[in-house]
Amino acid sequence: MEEPSNGSDTGHVPEKRKLDPQLYILSFSKLFKDLGTGMLAFLIPLYIVGLHSSVFADTPIVVKAGIVATVFGISNAFSQPLMGRLSDRLDRRKVFIVAGMLGFTVLSFIYANTGEFEYIVFFRFIQGITVGATVPAIVAMVTHLSTSHTRGKAIGIYSSLRGFGFGTGSLLGGIIVNYYDFSSAFYVCALLGLISTFSVSFFVNETRDTSVKGGYAKIAHVKDLQFPVLASAMFMMMVGIMIIFAFLPEYRTRLDASELSLSIAVSAYVLSRIVFQTPMGEISDRIGRKRMVAMGLLINVPIVVGLGYVESIVQLISLRAFQGIAMAAVETPVMALAVELTGGSGVGSKVSTITASQAAGMALGPLLGGLLAGYVSFRAPFYLCGALILLSFLLVLAVVRDPEPSND
Repeated sequence: MEEPSNGSDTGHVPEKRKLDPQLYILSFSKLFKDLGTGMLAFLIPLYIVGLHSSVFADTPIVVKAGIVATVFGISNAFSQPLMGRLSDRLDRRKVFIVAGMLGFTVLSFIYANTGEFEYIVFFRFIQGITVGATVPAIVAMVTHLSTSHTRGKAIGIYSSLRGFGFGTGSLLGGIIVNYYDFSSAFYVCALLGLISTFSVSFFVNETRDTSVKGGYAKIAHVKDLQFPVLASAMFMMMVGIMIIFAFLPEYRTRLDASELSLSIAVSAYVLSRIVFQTPMGEISDRIGRKRMVAMGLLINVPIVVGLGYVESIVQLISLRAFQGIAMAAVETPVMALAVELTGGSGVGSKVSTITASQAAGMALGPLLGGLLAGYVSFRAPFYLCGALILLSFLLVLAVVRDPEPSND
């Protein structure tokens, strides 16, 4: 019978900066599903171009691409707080991860046999719920397997491996479609999801919420504005990052780009984020998370605006790579700070407000980009996203503060 792991039961100071090996096992087990997630995010906006549609027959393709991405993000965002509260109440995480991965696997297989746009929209909505079941549970596990002294590093390692899977998945999807077809790519997604499902089932141990005496509980009030400000920062960043998925068909035409070159552009963001995610987490552990978050937000403003002016695939790839660096400076310290603000208790339900905001940004980004580009102008969404990110930068400066580390 497997014993729950808490990952931080040590009273020796040197041990506080050591990571539980289960963190690596969890991250590597989930890697295969992340590969599939990256593949689907890249494949579906291109796959729907050739699908029959009855309800949305006259809708611009950029809007249709935004719709299919948005329904996934909306269901993902709404399911996360619910699943987070339920997993905290049951004090169980592993069952949520396994169930969510199994749902991802089944739906990935179904895509290969779906020829209607409306069906794709429905299945992406359901898949968003299954993915939303896994996120708060995984964040809680990472928290249980780290301390306040290693939280930035732990989240950085987990996020780097997740990002590696997502970014490499986009590239893998482009290669498979380029040399085979969309159906083959969807079958590969299903196989990857199945591998992760079995890996988590057999190799990942359950964790328990034992940190009820947290070091940051004194500032973890419901009315504290830091949580909504951090959530808005993640939301704004994801809107600015995800609009590109609505523009993939448009970029293909404007830049005369192939599916493979576009997959490289999508992957450039994730792969550069991977390289900098863990270093940014470690640096934020030392110099302060607020400073790192503010820097990342500010850097992303001109990058987002610049995406509306690219004239070649090389420029698109370069800007996406710089955007990955900016996101690494925001995501890891935001998540680490949010975890500390919970006081170490009820992480799944409380931090899900941050992850749900991130998912909501993923949902709104493509739809906002598609609507503004389809009915206003191509560059309008890039200017709006840049302004929103600048606003979140100012809010972080005004509201967020770095607490002193606890002795856990």
